[in-house]
Amino acid sequence: MNTKIQWGTGLALVAAGIAGAVLAGISGSAHDFSTQGWSGGKICLPCHPPHNAEGGGTPLWNHQTTEAIFTLYDSPTMDVPVGQPRPVSMLCLSCHDGTVAIDSFGGASGSTLITGSALLGTDLSHEHPISMQWQHQTINPSTSDCTKCHIQSPWGFNNEVPFFDGYVECASCHDVHNDLGLPSLLRKSMASSELCLYCHQDK
Repeated sequence: MNTKIQWGTGLALVAAGIAGAVLAGISGSAHDFSTQGWSGGKICLPCHPPHNAEGGGTPLWNHQTTEAIFTLYDSPTMDVPVGQPRPVSMLCLSCHDGTVAIDSFGGASGSTLITGSALLGTDLSHEHPISMQWQHQTINPSTSDCTKCHIQSPWGFNNEVPFFDGYVECASCHDVHNDLGLPSLLRKSMASSELCLYCHQDK
């Protein structure tokens, strides 16, 4: 077999494997819109197209992106400033802020707005800060050796707690592609504050 064909076949199999794993995780989850009439029965298409992506800082983005200005969390105890959400979190907010319809994808403007507890709105002052550069948050600030706190994952296809270019984002705590059976697509359980203590503890 031609080497180029072997290489191409290998890449295709890897891509198919990743897509299959993601599909298995998202199927039946809160982000599975395939049962909604406006999705055309597609799971991936409301967010990702195979061609002609919208952009937005993620691979093959297909959804209209919010242009809202957000009210941010603030506290005198914070060591780093919080700016307007960065592109990674803006993708999440493009549905969850309620200013863009869920079915606004593929260049079309939809009319179905998010409702209920999933609606965050544009006031994020009562939410965990996002788009915040990671600083070692411990009970003992002098302790700085924490290898697991520096996990970097481009899109976090795992149940760890990744940072994105060194920033805490929505997807640090929520795995949008993988339903682990936890509320709100969390990456770790809130029982005994497991998710919180992954970062906020004395090492």
